[in-house]
Amino acid sequence: MSIKEKILFFKSKKILGFLSFIESIFFPIPTDVLLIPMAISKSYNWASLAFIATYMSVLGGVVGYLLGSFLFLELNPYISAYGYSDHFDTAKEYFVHYGVIILFISSFTPLPYKVFVITAGFLSINLLLFIIISFIGRGLRFYLVSYVSDRYGAYMIDYINRYFLYIAAFTLIFFVLLI
Repeated sequence: MSIKEKILFFKSKKILGFLSFIESIFFPIPTDVLLIPMAISKSYNWASLAFIATYMSVLGGVVGYLLGSFLFLELNPYISAYGYSDHFDTAKEYFVHYGVIILFISSFTPLPYKVFVITAGFLSINLLLFIIISFIGRGLRFYLVSYVSDRYGAYMIDYINRYFLYIAAFTLIFFVLLI
């Protein structure tokens, strides 16, 4: 491997980490868009790519959680002033009761993880529990995507793209029935 290829190799991993980080906070494009081609290229170790994506995604999730906590401090007086404290407490009770399942589903499926991250911070979900669930869910997702991309390549990606809505709907229905 030439020096130019090594530099490109290092930079692309940094870009993957950065994308994973910002995707957990606000960026609308999922990490998979970069992770899949990198794993398919066989230039990278799929497990190290999955680790980078997982670690940086959870780190971004913690930042999103802290952002949600800050938003709570700013918005709570308005919630109380407009008489929505009871509704807020009910929503928080549901999220606390089903929070582990909700966080796992949002971290593993194509649902927008960033929305649930900020909500978890806003509702003051246990931070350690949030980090553990995020590592499990995001890790399973990114390791699965990386492995499948490395093992089956473009064939499997074409299959997933063709039937993505059916797969996502089945997964969502399965978890709703589980709840």
